Amino acid sequence: MAVNTPSIPLNTFRLITGSLDQGSNTIYQEDLDVASIVLSCAVTNKGDDLKHLTVEITKSGSSTPFALVFSASLPSHESFDPFPGKVVLERNDKLTMSTDATTGDFDVILSVLENANQ
Repeated sequence: MAVNTPSIPLNTFRLITGSLDQGSNTIYQEDLDVASIVLSCAVTNKGDDLKHLTVEITKSGSSTPFALVFSASLPSHESFDPFPGKVVLERNDKLTMSTDATTGDFDVILSVLENANQ
């Protein structure tokens, strides 16, 4: 008997870009049956003042976030990589970034590898 399952590419590289709003922002959450590896990230403060950034992961089924970076200071016109190494996210894990910056002051570039290998 053949089982009809949707076809998911084995590996998909994604580049996610955007600007942060003041407060909490969901940057990445995958609902497909894949594991995701955060390869790199750059957060740039385009504003004229020192701003703060918190980066958290919330595991699927939990409401408790775990901080990767807590209230890091980012000087004006500087970039920061909040991931010192690779980070693995499982299905429905959520990556969020929170800031006190004015909406549009922080730009984010996130490089992710999604792997459907069981």
